[in-house]
Amino acid sequence: MGSVLSVQNRVDAVSRAAYAAIQEEDWEAAEGLLRRLIQLNPSVGVDVWDHLGFTLLMQGDYLGCLEVLKPYASHPQRSFWVQHKLGDAYRGLNQLDHAVLCYRRSVQEGSDSPLSFRNLLQVLDRQDPRLALGELQRWRELATAIPDAAWDGARQAALLVPGPALVQMLQRWGLADGDCRQRLLKAACYSLDLDQVCHLLHQAAAQPTGLTVWEQELMDRLERFNLWPPPRLAATNAQGAASRSQRDDGC
Repeated sequence: MGSVLSVQNRVDAVSRAAYAAIQEEDWEAAEGLLRRLIQLNPSVGVDVWDHLGFTLLMQGDYLGCLEVLKPYASHPQRSFWVQHKLGDAYRGLNQLDHAVLCYRRSVQEGSDSPLSFRNLLQVLDRQDPRLALGELQRWRELATAIPDAAWDGARQAALLVPGPALVQMLQRWGLADGDCRQRLLKAACYSLDLDQVCHLLHQAAAQPTGLTVWEQELMDRLERFNLWPPPRLAATNAQGAASRSQRDDGC
């Protein structure tokens, strides 16, 4: 009985030390401790192997991660993170078709992490930007079947991929957030496209959340240089004010 308790005490101590090392992002130490934990208790749950795969990923050991996690790819107690991490490993090895397959499985297995959706779009964009746009269109057609995490991931991907197509599509659908709009606004500023800058600011001001601090500062700067509101918007506002004044006078 005493020896059993002694082994369990060692297991508990190593487990605490391993997860403390993960929290401290000491990946090499965490790997060694998790391997020691598996030696002490070969029947550890899939979550221990999952964490071991994560420590290998963080050290850039993609082959090691695959070796550790592939046996658990269909384990009944796995979480969606197993397929997600397999996707990360394949992505690190530039095996993009396998990465896409694993990220899709992670999503099918109930991923509620924006990272799964973000990484899927990034890999598809790397293969061909049209594939990422097609995936985004498919999500929109599924509507309520797609979790909010998908759109959070899409917005993250839109900021990370080289081209602007993803963020432009999100903007057209009214799904771009302030960071996405900032990417579009910066591109319009760099190209000296004042009409586009004003158009984007006008759209942002109409959002329920209103302008971000960055957008408001940009608008203030344009006002100082007499570039805001743009002539057409100013004329429209003036016409609207005149019409309201006439109605008021009539009353």
